[in-house]
Amino acid sequence: MNKSDCIVFDNVSITYGAEQAVRDVSFSVCTGEVFAIVGESGSGKSTLIRAAFGMLKNATISGQILLNGADITTLSDKDWRQMRGMSMSMIFQNPGTYLSPARTVENHFKDLLRAHDEPYDVNRVLHMLQLVHLTEGERILQSYPFQLSGGMQQRLAIALSLILKPDIVFADEPTSALDMLVQSSVLDLLKEVTQALGATVILVTHNIKAAARIADRIGVMNKGHLVEMGATEEVMAYPKDDYTRILLDSVMKVV
Repeated sequence: MNKSDCIVFDNVSITYGAEQAVRDVSFSVCTGEVFAIVGESGSGKSTLIRAAFGMLKNATISGQILLNGADITTLSDKDWRQMRGMSMSMIFQNPGTYLSPARTVENHFKDLLRAHDEPYDVNRVLHMLQLVHLTEGERILQSYPFQLSGGMQQRLAIALSLILKPDIVFADEPTSALDMLVQSSVLDLLKEVTQALGATVILVTHNIKAAARIADRIGVMNKGHLVEMGATEEVMAYPKDDYTRILLDSVMKVV
């Protein structure tokens, strides 16, 4: 392990009571890299990044999750509140479930910045909206989330997750609620903006083809185990694990 790595998962296992969801998973993700964790529902991929985001209060976590050399599994609730948004952020599957329909887009930014004692600067926010290709920023700010399309809501979620310039962005199935035409553009945008800001991305998806679109490396999870990991081109062209071949076959059969 190298402390210069942005984030390191060191023999991480996660259990809920008698159920073991993640089993001895180890990997590191370097600063500025896009790393995709692929697997079907129940493989443990979302559990892994939710542990790294401090969301698993009822689970038992063994091993270490190191951010710049410090074990973040030991953080207090106060430390987590400060870290979320500043050092790391999360983009969820469906932003419509957590964006308040009673708050304007501008108020969402104000609330987030206020929570981290950051001043509200409309020019800073408009610049971020521009980065995520939300044009007519002034109009967007006065809109409510439900007035935006699904793709625009996800772009807004990306903007909110990046406004404080976190080191790491976790993206948990960020396009699965979108139609096929919008999915690719949102993935491309995610890579474009995070690269512009120098952020590390850990993408979770069941779609290995979507992962291959933007990831530098891919890790494949099956039944809680990390069964394969490598450069995207190698995993896609020369899969070593039978489960990886099944994932590849499933996307190749989709017309």
